[in-house]
Amino acid sequence: MKSRRLTFQLTPLLDLLLIVIFAQFLDVRETATEQEQSTSTQLSAAQEELAGTQDQLAKILAEKREAAADRDFLRTSLQELKEKTAGQEVERKSLEESLKRAHEQRDTIASLVSELFDLPDETVNELIRTRTPENVRLTPEQVKRLRNEFREFSKQKPGESVRHLLTFEEMRKRCDIWELYINETGMTVFSGSGQTHTFRAETTEQFASELYERYKTLPQPKSLVIILLSYGDVKASVYEAAIDGLPIVAERMRTDQSGRSRFEYAVLGFNPTPPVVPEVK
Repeated sequence: MKSRRLTFQLTPLLDLLLIVIFAQFLDVRETATEQEQSTSTQLSAAQEELAGTQDQLAKILAEKREAAADRDFLRTSLQELKEKTAGQEVERKSLEESLKRAHEQRDTIASLVSELFDLPDETVNELIRTRTPENVRLTPEQVKRLRNEFREFSKQKPGESVRHLLTFEEMRKRCDIWELYINETGMTVFSGSGQTHTFRAETTEQFASELYERYKTLPQPKSLVIILLSYGDVKASVYEAAIDGLPIVAERMRTDQSGRSRFEYAVLGFNPTPPVVPEVK
């Protein structure tokens, strides 16, 4: 009878124990679920923060690379600027030296021109006489005009005289100047394009033919050729043949050049001494 009563007393306790254990299980499971959700939320936040940190780190690295590239570019640009500045300094010094030499040459030429054209009246009269054939008499008006031209040129400032000379020099650089001088023996001396030839011509056609043959031996002329004719103490028939032959041969040379070069001429007249024309290379 005692043993049966004990059995009836433990059953409720066992039920109560099971209830307590089940309640604890539910509480643990709920707590675990909450912790799992919290952990998942924290993990997501941590992942987002990690992604943001990685983005910031990538931006920082990119900025550093750009900064390094900028430093390299600036370093290269600075070196190039230094080299360019050094080259400009050398060029500047060279230009200063050239300008200094040009000024010295200008002052020298100006001084020489000033002395050269300070001519007395006797010298002017002699120049007028020697530039005119003996059988040609100048009118008083022509003599007066020539004297005035000499005086005006001599009164010019040295800079103006130098400008005239430099203008003539620049013209020589851009065109060929051929000199024809008929000396007292009747021989025509051709000087131009670095060459000198002599020939004799007593008729217009002979002069034109001889000069054309000389022209064919020369290198390609520049776009403009100026032919200057002067003569010494020679028979009138000789220099008149040359004067008449110039337009003929000039036209033949223009035709031969097909427009590549122009040929102009001028008769300078009587000159007791043959001209000396330096060649410009």
